[in-house]
Amino acid sequence: MWIPIVLIVIFTLNTTAAIVTVFKQPRDIAATWAWLLVLLLLPVIGFLIYSIFGRKLATNKMHQIQTQQRLGIDQLVVAQQASMAAGELLPASVTTPGLPELVTTLLKADGALLSEHNQITVLSQYQDFVDRLLADVANAAHHIHVQAYIFEPDETGLRLREQLIIKAQAGVRVRVMYDALGSHRITQKFWAPLREAGGEVEAFVASKLSRANLRMNFRNHRKIIVIDGQIGYVGGFDLGQRRHKLVIQRDTQLRLVGSAVMSLQAQFFMDWNATAKVQKVHFQPAYFAASEAPGNALMQIVSGGPDQSIEAIKLGYLRMIALAKESIWMQTPYFVPDDSLLDAISIAAQSGIDVRLMVPTTSNQPTMSRATRYYLNQLVEHGGHVFMYDEGFLHAKSMVVDGRFVATGTANLDIRSFKLNFEVAAFIYDRHAAAEFRQLFITDMQGAHPYTPKDVAKQTNWSRFWQGISRLLAPIL
Repeated sequence: MWIPIVLIVIFTLNTTAAIVTVFKQPRDIAATWAWLLVLLLLPVIGFLIYSIFGRKLATNKMHQIQTQQRLGIDQLVVAQQASMAAGELLPASVTTPGLPELVTTLLKADGALLSEHNQITVLSQYQDFVDRLLADVANAAHHIHVQAYIFEPDETGLRLREQLIIKAQAGVRVRVMYDALGSHRITQKFWAPLREAGGEVEAFVASKLSRANLRMNFRNHRKIIVIDGQIGYVGGFDLGQRRHKLVIQRDTQLRLVGSAVMSLQAQFFMDWNATAKVQKVHFQPAYFAASEAPGNALMQIVSGGPDQSIEAIKLGYLRMIALAKESIWMQTPYFVPDDSLLDAISIAAQSGIDVRLMVPTTSNQPTMSRATRYYLNQLVEHGGHVFMYDEGFLHAKSMVVDGRFVATGTANLDIRSFKLNFEVAAFIYDRHAAAEFRQLFITDMQGAHPYTPKDVAKQTNWSRFWQGISRLLAPIL
């Protein structure tokens, strides 16, 4: 008779603990139900999974990130909002329909400054990015700021570290910030020579256990590099290649010269000040030197993260999709959208807009791949055109709308990028840049095959079952 009683007690305690754990901190309803499902169906094991994936940042740490001074940027945002309301912010020569609304949306959601006269170089191959970056670092004269999710101790990582050491010894101010989980193969011994040369190195929101920190969420996935306040890099390439079969060669990185570099610099400093224990950074004109770029591209740098009350990057995507009249072309490693984004894309496809989505055939995340396949099925059934990239792990993240608007950066089209990680994206309003991104998509199609309604129909019930299970976990993946 005691066995049923024990089971009832265990069930009651597990259920009570699950409810208390999930509701202890505010979450959206989808994530709440997903975590309840995990904790209730997997007693004990579910709490272990929660400790790795579900714990949120400490309240004091989140407050520290939210309240960083924006180094004079806030005042500029207020001024731009006033100019936009008066119809004076955009150049008179810019008459793109819908652009004022998109710019205003991002100004209000994230304080994303509109910057003019930017020169944009799109780097789509890994070695091209590495070569260009090392050349710029070698020419640095005042400071080098590096923010990375993955910094690997491989050939690229070692070459960059040695170059940073040389510049630090020459008196250039070098700061490196990396994510402790993404760069888990990096040791303190690796950074010792750079620190000895005068460089500063910080791990973003690391715990006292440093690399032993098991929290999988709330990682800093931003990839920002600023050199002398004149040159900026932002995009998907990491600093090194991970040692697995899916080596990333195709991604997208922007090299920027122009006023947009100031926004990258401000974001780096905000993250640095939220992370650094002693060496905080205050506003200095030398870090925000005026940059005279020969380009004329308009753009906004938009940040996203769990410290925001509004998912600014996703909101920008939604606004771009709503403005579409002809085409929406997207590339992403993972496609796990929430209902609002999936509905917006599906409505566009059903209304006759040319909706194209490209994802890699092979991924490094099996559960995410199954969840992606579930949503690909939905998009195909609603009239979207899906392409599976066969020539390696496509890591590019971009959206091009009507050959007028481009969004690219570190955020994937998934819930994790919008809610759980710190991300950054560039929203570009330039037809030349849009044409270049469209051409990249067309080139990539030569190495891809279409995913059609026939492919959806051929899937086994077993495959659909696991896709459905993965989809249930989408809010917490």
